[in-house]
Amino acid sequence: MSILSLLFIQVVTLFSLTSAGSIYDDAPYQTLQFTPNITHRTNLCERQQLLRLGDIGFLDVLRGMELSVGLPDIPGLNGWVNYDEKAGTFAEYPGYHIELLDELAYRAGFSWRNSYGVINPYLDSDFKPNATTNELLVWTVNAYDFSFSGWDHSIERMQLGVDFPMGFADSSTILITRNSAADDNDFNFFSFLQPFDWTVWVSILVTIIFTGLVYRWVSKTYSIGQSTMQPRDENVHGKVPGVNIFYAALTATGHMEFSPVTYGERILVLSLCFWSLVIAATYTANLASVMISKNQSIYPATSISEAQYRGISVCVTKGLAVATKLKEAYPNANIVEIEGFTSMYDHLLANKCGLVADTVSRFEVSKLNGTLNPDCALEWVGRAVDISSSGPANIVDAGVYCTSLVGHIFEYYLKDMQHDGFLENAFERYVSSVTTHTCPEEAETSPDADESFKLTMVDMGGIFLCHGIACVLGLLVSFMQRYWGKRTIYRDSRMHVSERIGVSDIQKEDEVVDMGNGIMTARQKDLEATETLT
Repeated sequence: MSILSLLFIQVVTLFSLTSAGSIYDDAPYQTLQFTPNITHRTNLCERQQLLRLGDIGFLDVLRGMELSVGLPDIPGLNGWVNYDEKAGTFAEYPGYHIELLDELAYRAGFSWRNSYGVINPYLDSDFKPNATTNELLVWTVNAYDFSFSGWDHSIERMQLGVDFPMGFADSSTILITRNSAADDNDFNFFSFLQPFDWTVWVSILVTIIFTGLVYRWVSKTYSIGQSTMQPRDENVHGKVPGVNIFYAALTATGHMEFSPVTYGERILVLSLCFWSLVIAATYTANLASVMISKNQSIYPATSISEAQYRGISVCVTKGLAVATKLKEAYPNANIVEIEGFTSMYDHLLANKCGLVADTVSRFEVSKLNGTLNPDCALEWVGRAVDISSSGPANIVDAGVYCTSLVGHIFEYYLKDMQHDGFLENAFERYVSSVTTHTCPEEAETSPDADESFKLTMVDMGGIFLCHGIACVLGLLVSFMQRYWGKRTIYRDSRMHVSERIGVSDIQKEDEVVDMGNGIMTARQKDLEATETLT
């Protein structure tokens, strides 16, 4: 490539950068991406030698130095870098990344605001067309002392000679979708019937009617022995049509009005009360479960493996580490790369994608964006695909510019910022600065929780069977009590007849009569009377 061609490319690319925003125009370094044989790295080997000799402390090794930094500018990720175009400098709240970088520079004692350059991952460079994000990262850390952004820590990048100090953001890959049940709040008049299957409701109705009839049969079975039984209110239990069925239905609600007298009735009522207790307790417990989960989310998939199996499309931001990791780990999955961060969520809202794959930290911001999540329907589904962190990056260099020293210092101070809570507080300020609406908090639920289901006769058949056996037992006891009652009545009736007819003459003759101090029979008494007359 000739010198004139190279200059022409630089002029054209520079014009496109300056038109993209004033931060490109105001950046101290206007180096075009992938410009060969150029570097703004600071030689730190002298400091490293002083550190080795003990002439300078480890924590002060960067103090007083001017370090160059490559700042990625990703479209759609508002709040990372806030630049005041009118003032020609960073805004009062400079953004999440700039706030962290300023604090890091303050603690380590270096400066950077007069030595930074802006890079755009979506700008196609004429020096290296169709370059990957990894290639851009390698070029950036070779051109600058470090790059401060949410670079994902990956083994592949480490193999390219990139060093990653401690990350400040959670870049674990997660799946996001819209809750299809968020708007499903239609009125359901028969929702109170949901705890039981229709077969259970029919069985309950049949049981109530059957129990009322059996109670009536048990009562009538012993009616022949009414005289020997305890008094019964016959006006209620016998003459009012259907009163026993009504009392059985009332008992099913927990209010017992039966007045059992016979053993068969008592067995029947005891069984009915226990049956009612089990039915009521089971209904109450399952009704609560149904009401809590009535708007339970319906997800197209809860894992990449499931999405791959079902052919569900997963949208990712083109060029970012999430897209690279998923394509490599799941080559057969339907991964759809979308250029632009917000465009990925727009595709999800338009139902052009079933799922979105993003990082935890970015989702925490996206779900509070009124444009990306207007109906608060975005939800994290399933478990994290991987666990990772993201943060600044620098080249591994221990002898040319000794840039590895930057990574060691950053590692210490970032951990110090984490320890005293600065990282957490900075992230909260970042979220507050980009929040455009709030969503109501929901109770956490386990992604593996079992769904509520209607209980069927397979689940409830046991208690019905037990009550049926008790009904049969009550009838048997009633028949036995009737049988023994008849025998008792027969025996008592014979004794009563004997008393009314009187004793025989022979018994009269042998009847003992007590007269004073002696005992004589009726015949001796007659003989004595005859002798007296003669």
